[in-house]
This record gives sequence, structure tokens and C-alpha cells, in this order.
Amino acid sequence: MLEVAGLTATEETAYRALLHLSAATDTELATALGTGLSQAAELLLALENRGMVTLVPGGVRRYRPAPPDLAFGPLVQSREQELREIRARITLLTNEYRSTTDPTGFVEVVHGAKAIAQRVDQLQRNATTEVRGLVKPPVVAVSAQDNDAEYDVLAQGVRYRVIYDRELLLLPEDPYQVSEAVAHGEEARVSADLPLKVAIADDDLALLPVVEPQPGAEPTAVLVHPNGLLDALIALFETLWQSATPILLGAGGELDENADSGEPAEGDMRLLSLLLAGLTDQSIAAQLGLSTRTVQRRLHDLIKITGARTRVQLIWQATKRGWI
Repeated sequence: MLEVAGLTATEETAYRALLHLSAATDTELATALGTGLSQAAELLLALENRGMVTLVPGGVRRYRPAPPDLAFGPLVQSREQELREIRARITLLTNEYRSTTDPTGFVEVVHGAKAIAQRVDQLQRNATTEVRGLVKPPVVAVSAQDNDAEYDVLAQGVRYRVIYDRELLLLPEDPYQVSEAVAHGEEARVSADLPLKVAIADDDLALLPVVEPQPGAEPTAVLVHPNGLLDALIALFETLWQSATPILLGAGGELDENADSGEPAEGDMRLLSLLLAGLTDQSIAAQLGLSTRTVQRRLHDLIKITGARTRVQLIWQATKRGWI
């Protein structure tokens, strides 16, 4: 894991062993690692040269590990400097690229499903703060199943806000994996009749299809760099976000078919958010993988719990109680 900091795997293993031993001779380290004495001595010498261990005063040559924050500080600083130099070089190369390929440098045409998929992956992985998206059918280049980048980037703390076209929620069995994305931390909302599809990384870059491909034809998209068009796309997203309906999940992410009717179940937030989005009982059942009768029964239970008389009153009570 620490090879990126300049440490070999065997050196990392030796350092970890010393952390547990507090201090050790080459013989003790060899025993702990199950390796030869000469290799243990070489590892100690390498770690000493890196400033990661110090020799304990006394007649026997024993080595004590330096605290990790001190031991790795110079290595981390060195790598950070290398990364800064790489970023500066990339900036120069990007400027050269834009000056030779597009006088304006604002829009780049991307043609073909493979090229678009690469740009979608790069756009997400380069985001440092937030990814925003408008999603509507059909899939142009990257399906939900193929979008590995989102969960990787979410795990790094990057925020995801995505608005799905309500048409997607009418499809059975959640093919766009909305539930799974929300469970991973995506903030999802639903809106009717989205005007376009787009992915936006931070405030720096956007990718949107420009022509829906004919059967057998390759799709085309445009990559939008900072300019007035990108500002307009961001403003459009924020306007739609304010009026869109949140898609929520309970702790378990699903509706419990056998839930006790006396208390809200874990999946009730998702059920209510789909109801609020305007889906029919049949569409809600298809989304949750349940029967229509189960959905109707649970809605009836929730109406009883809240003391409501109609579904409109149920939504009001659910909102008032903080369920949605």
C-alpha cells in the first residue's frame, strides 16, 4: 500500500513488525518475519537510511521504529511535490492541446461510445468536490452497471447529486440501479421530462450528448470547458434540483413485506418518495420488486399510523414527521 510513498512491500512489512515489537534486533526481526538474518539486517539498514528506525543506545544493536507521522512525513512531502509538478506539466500540455485543436478551447467534440465512456470515467475521477448529473433514457455509452467510477469517487468523499427522469422509475427492477447508488451515498432526486442528459464535474467540466444515435450509429457528445455554456448548464441543474423530489432509502434500502403495521418500516421512506414523485402503485411495486397488493397494504398501514384519511394527507404527515 505504501509503495506509492517510495517504500517497498517488504520494507513496509518490516516496519509494521517493528511497530508491534517496539524495538528489535536483526535476529528478532528475522524471527518475526520468518526470513533470513541477512535479509532482516538489510531491511533494517534500508529503514535506517530512510529515517524510519533509530538505533537504541546500548551494547546490543536494537532498532526502534520512528513514529509513522514523522517517518513518512518527508516521503509524503516528496510525493506531493512530484504531484504538483505533474499537475503543472498537465496544465501546460492542456493549454498546448487547446491552442492547436480549437481556437476557442471551450468545446471538444467526442465521437463514439468508447471515447465517450472514457471521458465519463475521467470526468468523474478528476472531480475533487462534486459531480452533478441529469439522467434520462436511453443509455448512450455507459450503463449504471458499467459506471465503476462513481462508487470509487464517492468513497473518496466527493459529493454526487443526480436528478433522474421520472420515466426511469417506471422501469421494472431498477435497471439504472438508483437504489444502489443512493445506498452508496448519492443524493438522488426525480423530475419529470428532463430537457437533456449531462454530467458536470465541479464547476470545471461538463459532458453531454448532442445527437441521439440512430440504430447502429455511433453517439456523439461534447465536452464543455469553463465558459458561459458551462455556467448555463450548472444554473439549469441547480434550478431543476430545487424543484425535484428526493429519492430516499431506509436503513435497509427496501420495503419490508412483513413490516409491523404499528411503526414505520425501514423502506417506507423510499415508498413515500416514489409516491411523492407521482408513480402509480404498479410502478412503485415494480421498482421495489414487490406485488402491487403489498405496496397498497403498506400504504394503508402508513395512513393508519399517521391518522391520515387520504394519500395526500399521508404525504403531508410524512413530511411533517421528517420521514421524507
